[in-house]
Amino acid sequence: MAQSVSAKAPRRNRGRSALLAVLIALPIGATAAFAQLRGHGGPVRALAISADGQSAISGSFDSTAIRWSLTRHAAEQVLRFHSDAVNAVALLKDGRAATAGADGRIAIWTFGKTEPDIVLEGHTAPIVALAASPDGATLASASWDHTVRLWPIAGGTPRVLDEHTQNVNGVAFTADGRALVSVSYDLSVRIWPLSEAQTPTVVPMPTPLNAVAAGTDGEIAVGGADGKVYFLTASGARAGEVAAGPRPVISIAISPDCPAGMPPTRPQGAHPLAHIGRSGPAGLVGGIPAGQSHAAYGRR
Repeated sequence: MAQSVSAKAPRRNRGRSALLAVLIALPIGATAAFAQLRGHGGPVRALAISADGQSAISGSFDSTAIRWSLTRHAAEQVLRFHSDAVNAVALLKDGRAATAGADGRIAIWTFGKTEPDIVLEGHTAPIVALAASPDGATLASASWDHTVRLWPIAGGTPRVLDEHTQNVNGVAFTADGRALVSVSYDLSVRIWPLSEAQTPTVVPMPTPLNAVAAGTDGEIAVGGADGKVYFLTASGARAGEVAAGPRPVISIAISPDCPAGMPPTRPQGAHPLAHIGRSGPAGLVGGIPAGQSHAAYGRR
């Protein structure tokens, strides 16, 4: 039987230089698929790939998550719990997985079991993004209830970050684990210090934001509803932008071997991205294991 953990949100008032050359990795139709994994009964909404590249987990509008073997190109387990679309998935450092959905719940799974180990409840609207901290101790969730929650994996009361005024669409921990970055439709990036109860750094942006990724060098990339990817320093200073296309950018992943692992032909001043997802019912991006990256370059 799954353990349930709940948290109530506090009451509060609520009221994505010259244009640069861009190369987006693997545009649709540019190359044949290496393999096709079939099993979901609806559009795939979320994807996470294990650090060793051997397995993946996907979440779908069909309300299920599927664990896949990437060596056998086959499904290993179908996870059934959510009552609505599974919008976000994450693989945890302890070998388990987290799924989150439009039902506002997070399930923590041990693979092989038919029910989740723990169910985390507290969000009052769909959850659309998850991120695990580098030390594996904390799970962050972003929700359309305008909040971010930080859940201790070992159990305990979550920390609620409630300063956004619109849907929160993305969260990412910095590589050193000292801060959390969140993006929202309220036209802001917020960088939350985690070591103590400090107010976040708020970075105003020119467009609603849908996605965020943090690189190992501290750089932050965010995807906008205007079709651009914006780059920030670790402190939140604007560092450049790239026009990815005419449609909203809804997902971003940075390869863990960037920038040190990029080929010598990388243009000077370019920004390495693993892939950029654009709008569509099945648009998504999953993290790519080191040594297996495909690059997108954007010159300032």
